[in-house]
Parts: sequence; C-alpha cells; structure tokens
Amino acid sequence: MSQEKRQFFGTDGVRGVANRHPMTPEFVMRLGQAAAVILGGKAKKGERARAFIGRDTRASGEMLEGALVAGLNSVGVDAVLVGILPTPAVAYLTAKHRANFGVVVSASHNPFKDNGIKFVHGDGNKLDDKTELAIERIVLGNGADLPRPEGRDIGRATKLDGALEQYVEHAVSSMNGLRLDGMRVALDNAHGASSITSTLALQQLGADVQVFHSEPDGFNINEACGCTHGEEIERLVKQSKAHAGLAHDGDADRILLCDEESSALDGDELMAIAAESMLRKGTLKENTLAVTIMSNFGLDDLVNNQGGRVIRTGVGDRYVLEQMRARKLNLGGEQSGHIIFGDWATTGDGLVAGLQLLRIMKETGEPLSQLRKCLKKFPQSARNLHVRSKPPIEELTEATKIITETEKKLGDYGRVLLRYSGTESLIRLLIEGRDVEYLEAQADKIASAILAQIG
Repeated sequence: MSQEKRQFFGTDGVRGVANRHPMTPEFVMRLGQAAAVILGGKAKKGERARAFIGRDTRASGEMLEGALVAGLNSVGVDAVLVGILPTPAVAYLTAKHRANFGVVVSASHNPFKDNGIKFVHGDGNKLDDKTELAIERIVLGNGADLPRPEGRDIGRATKLDGALEQYVEHAVSSMNGLRLDGMRVALDNAHGASSITSTLALQQLGADVQVFHSEPDGFNINEACGCTHGEEIERLVKQSKAHAGLAHDGDADRILLCDEESSALDGDELMAIAAESMLRKGTLKENTLAVTIMSNFGLDDLVNNQGGRVIRTGVGDRYVLEQMRARKLNLGGEQSGHIIFGDWATTGDGLVAGLQLLRIMKETGEPLSQLRKCLKKFPQSARNLHVRSKPPIEELTEATKIITETEKKLGDYGRVLLRYSGTESLIRLLIEGRDVEYLEAQADKIASAILAQIG
C-alpha cells in the first residue's frame, strides 16, 4: 500500500513565491480554516479557540497575515497578533499564554519574494507528518464540512501587548543571571524578525553590541547578509574587532557564530561545544545529543569519548525535536544552525542558542577559536544542485550506480547522502570519508550524472 504524501507541506511548513499558488491569500485563508479545525480543539464553554500569529519583515507578510486572520475568524477562532517576531518567540508565547496553536508567516532564509506558513501546537512544538496530512485533506476538500459560525460566534482579531518584551525577558532568563559585560559582539540580524529582539537581549546582558543589517524595509531580508552568508559575519567581526559574531536568518530560528579570528562555525561545531560543556557539568539529559543524518561523524567520536552518545534523525529540526521529546533530551540540532536547547525552547531558537554559546565562553574564559577545537571533523564534500524536477532518487539511474560504488569503497569509514530540499528546487549531495581527493572526485561524478538527467 502506497504511503500518503504531503502535497503542500515541506520540511518546514508551506512555502513558495508570495501571491503565487500556494502562497496566495485565497489558499492561505483556506489553510488557516483547515488548521483551525485540526488544531483548534475544543474551547471552554463560552470561549473561542485562540491562535497566535507572528510574522517576519517581508512585505508580503501583511497580506498573508490578513488572509490567515480571515480564515481563522471565519471558522470561529480568535486571532491574536504578536507582530514581527522570530519563529521561536511565537512558539514560546503560544505555550506561555496557552493558546490552542500558533502560526508564523515566514520563509525563513529564503529571498524576500518568497513567503511561508508554519504552525505549532499549543505547547509550542511543531506538527508531525500525520497532522500536516490531516490539514491538507481539509484544504483539498470541498469545504462543506467547515464550521460556519454566525453572529457572536465569529472569531475576532486582537493584538498582544508587550509580546516582544516577554520574549526578550525569556531569552535573557536563559543565562541564569550570568552577564556578558566586557564582551564585544557583532550582530547580523539579516534585516529580519530579530532586528529588535536580539539587539535588546544582548544589550540587557551588558554586551557591547555592534549591530548590522537591522533596517528592514520589506524587501531586503536575507539580502547578502544573515546566516546564509557566512562571509559577511566574518567581515563584520573583523571590522568591529569583536570577541564573537552572531548572525540570524530571516525568522531567527537559526544561528551562525563567528570566532574572534573571523572564522565562522557551523552547527556541528556549536553542538560539539555545547555537548562537551553539558557533559562536563552533568546537564546533558540521558547523556545524549540528537542530530540529523547530515551531521559530521566527528560528533559521534567526541560525544562517545566522553561517555555520551549521538542519535540521528531525518533532515529537519522537527524530526530532531520529535526524538528529543520522545527521549526527554535537552540538546539537539542541525548542521545548518537550528540548535535546540530544550530547557529553554521548543524549537530552534537562534537567540537562545547564541546566548548559550556566549555563556560557555564566559564560563570557561576561552574564545570560540579554542572551544571549537574539541570537534575533529571527518572530511566532507557537498553539492547543492538546482534541478528542474524531483523524481524519486532511485530513478536517477546513473547517479545511484556511482553512489553504490562509492559506498562500497568507503565502507564503515564514510557515507553518501542524497536528498531533495523540502523548500527549494535543489538536490543536496553529501559525501563523508577520510580521503578528501576521493570525496571531491566522486562528488563531481555524481553531480554530473544528476545534472545530465534533471539539471
């Protein structure tokens, strides 16, 4: 029996070019109605279900937010607008105020012309595949079964006062009173949702914050800045002579750190630093770190040598979160910079993660350039290839033949990963092993075979 596949949801919500299907106001209104049915639950007698809505700084966010509000209100759900805030802030506020669910209008690290819709449950956690499929079934239906309240039962829209301040206070509290006085930090907010929150949090902690790319105009989000442009935070650290650099993506659920020598760290290095610190202090629950299949095998060596273990999941921070919840873990993440400190967040939180790494710097007195040396990486070769279609991987006949040969050669000392992006027209290739020259040569062969067929 074939497994039902999602048509609209990718690895992180529904995403596409704003005002083009599925990111049209009509579709988003229907998506909001469907989500309300599945996530709204049963409100207390005399009350309506509530959904918290936040967005990033894209110009199209206002249009899509309005469509969401219309959809929610039309089926009897109240919409509480929290304004421009990071994705993790919306998740936090949804749980804090015991809303039925939360919605974020954002396309994260994508260019400004794109936008997306992400949902979280009332506890701040992301949806699983089963829940997303249930929402899609209603979206694809004829709408006859949708609630149609009238009169006093129609939903209303309100704003949450002090939403930004509540989230900043929460992030600052994750430091447990430790301050950052004397530390100069270069901060790249990607002209996105963190443009105020991360700046305020670092300032409240006493850091000397050098703020960059924090003038959003609706069209400059992620433009040659943010955590997808590591060379920029490296330049900014050098320019400002900072002890460390922090860069976010558009919705600030990711983090990129840069050391004082102007060299950026990836998510694996950040998780290595955090895991080593928490293992040393005895605060890593179950002595276990959760990562995706994309993370470097060097993490396994580091954690295993200190008496811990690493578990791996599919690609996407929500799959990491599923394992963290199931196993009651408090640290996990992705190589891409989604770092989840489960004691403080229910999703990847760029601000909280950045603060926790700065905290380790303060506690140890060591710079990032020294702390990062704890991870001894296996060499990797990666390719991100633009494709015109996404047939099943097994139909890439020549590429899969080369992959089989490569895996046989690598044996137990390497691996080959090939997967489609859930949000872009890309196929991602990763080869890991010990011989750099061999990895590069095989990556080129596989990439050429792929592009010849679907490039």
